[in-house]
Amino acid sequence: MSGIGEEEIERLANRLAMLVSDDGEADNAGRAVGALARRLGLTGGQLKAIFMAGADSAVAQSARVRRLERETVRLRERLGEAESTAEMLQRERDSLLRENEELQAEVASLRQGGRMRWIAALAFVVMLGGGAALVAWGPKLRLGGGEAVAPQQGAPVWRTAIVHDRPAVLRSAPDTGAPALATLAPGTRLTVQRQLWHNLTQWVEVEHDGQTGYVLSTEVDLS
Repeated sequence: MSGIGEEEIERLANRLAMLVSDDGEADNAGRAVGALARRLGLTGGQLKAIFMAGADSAVAQSARVRRLERETVRLRERLGEAESTAEMLQRERDSLLRENEELQAEVASLRQGGRMRWIAALAFVVMLGGGAALVAWGPKLRLGGGEAVAPQQGAPVWRTAIVHDRPAVLRSAPDTGAPALATLAPGTRLTVQRQLWHNLTQWVEVEHDGQTGYVLSTEVDLS
């Protein structure tokens, strides 16, 4: 059979396929198969071997097809399971994202509340410090041009102020534009009569060499 080409084998196969045709065509196909086989030098045993080899190949091919079909079904099932798992994971992810946003909002709210409480506590401490300072100093306090506040009972009225390491200006009124009465050297000791505020600036009313004037509270140390 080594000398038989593929074309002859294909022609023989075509004749074999016509054996299942109608009676007349099947008879003609049978005679054609016999004539072609004899021309090719094929014996009946060789023709049978060719047929059986083709049948075995067809059976093996059919088994392979069935195996592939079963594998396709399994792969489709796994794909469906994977898609279901992916949808479940996506829902869980969305749920976690919402929970994270809610937690962040809650943390921000807690931080804001803590900050406000801290500011309120600081303001309370400042108010307490300011009240303690008023009680300690006790002189009359005047804001702007308003009336002075009398010192608390038992608090000292006269205190001492000492000029800082820089000269201070003694003015006739609690205003930086008021005329200067004297320039006080560093270390000058003054007698304090009261403290007051004018134009959001704190002044100290003092007595020096028999005259009364005003110096900035930042220019002296009170004792």
